[in-house]
Amino acid sequence: MSPIMTATAIIMGVGILGAILPLIPGPPIVWLGALYYGWQTGWVEVSWPSLTLLLILALIGSTADLWMGYLGASKGGASIWATVASIVGGAIGLFTLGVIGAIVGSVAAIVIVEYLRHRDWRKVLRASGGFVVGWLLATVVEVAICLVMIGIFVAALYV
Repeated sequence: MSPIMTATAIIMGVGILGAILPLIPGPPIVWLGALYYGWQTGWVEVSWPSLTLLLILALIGSTADLWMGYLGASKGGASIWATVASIVGGAIGLFTLGVIGAIVGSVAAIVIVEYLRHRDWRKVLRASGGFVVGWLLATVVEVAICLVMIGIFVAALYV
């Protein structure tokens, strides 16, 4: 394996890990790996149309954890106020406790707002559980998109 391909594989491997770990943008890192390879090889094997398709997938994948958690919360019955509060709670949690704090802050905000709204723990757990399920599904989507991106990259090398 050439040094360029080795570096590309390492970058893309970091991208897959980033898709699994919260707040590390996995799909854009995979895209950067393809961009690096194209740049190093003079754009012969990886074309701009391929890179554009990979960029679109990277944008979709990197925003999945932003919208899927909130979509899950709303499907679980969370109000718009709980959704807004979860964004604020996630930001506060991120800056105080790091990555885990972002998740805990989002869920805690949904729990507080929905409890004040309904005073029914079943509804509260359903709304906050919807957020967690949405967030977990977003992780699966990010990993899947990274793998599809790598598949497109490999196909571009051999077509």
